[in-house]
Amino acid sequence: MTIHFTKLSATGNDFVLIDNREKIFTGNEVALFHQLCQRRTGIGADGILLIEKNQSRDFTMRYFNADGCESEMCGNGARATAYFAFQRKLAQKTMDFEVSQQPYHATVAGTTVRLLMRKPFDLQLSPNVLEETGMNEGGFVNTGVPHYVIFVDDVDHLDVIELGKKYRYHHFFATTGTNVNFVKAAGVSHLQIRTYERGVEDETLACGTGTVASAVIAHLQKKMKFPIAVTTRGGELMVYGDASFENLELEGEVQEIFSGQFILER
Repeated sequence: MTIHFTKLSATGNDFVLIDNREKIFTGNEVALFHQLCQRRTGIGADGILLIEKNQSRDFTMRYFNADGCESEMCGNGARATAYFAFQRKLAQKTMDFEVSQQPYHATVAGTTVRLLMRKPFDLQLSPNVLEETGMNEGGFVNTGVPHYVIFVDDVDHLDVIELGKKYRYHHFFATTGTNVNFVKAAGVSHLQIRTYERGVEDETLACGTGTVASAVIAHLQKKMKFPIAVTTRGGELMVYGDASFENLELEGEVQEIFSGQFILER
């Protein structure tokens, strides 16, 4: 069977998207999805996106991390899927879709996609987990997936892999673990961020849910006002919102890198 795919990048967060409206995949193809995401022996990506039919909304998005396992949400993945859906005329430029049985709303304007996020939950400011000196604990919050935020003075000279692994597997966040964000307050409403992503088990060039989580924590801990500009290693993102966190929006660029096909042997 020949499977068509599209490679997309959302501010450096890259994905392999497959149109699964005909239910080619069940979501249990862990080994295959993991193989496709490998940088040297596969297509290479931070994760797999499946776009599927939905009875009441434009479509359903499912996200699988590079380890092949399904995750609850991916902010940049949702932006990439919205861009694909509009480009392929599966939805209008303003659309409603579903991820993990949660409704999401997105607007596409050229290569810019703005995504309305769900209200964050499980907020814990300063949970007293941080062990390193020279850093400040921001807090923990779930913006679709769990995120731990640490404030640092310098994001450029950090061992993100070593520190990220330490807190990703910290007993405080058992049993599901957490994503880990290292954040610098770089201006009045400007953050710089690097993220270690659970399921990718590596640093990614950007993380949408991590960007929103860091903006929420910065608003609460550092009184930073929305909109908040966030510089990632993959480019610029914007987070819009207010003190209620009812209408948090994530905005940034999406690019279609290439399309291709692979042979699936059943």
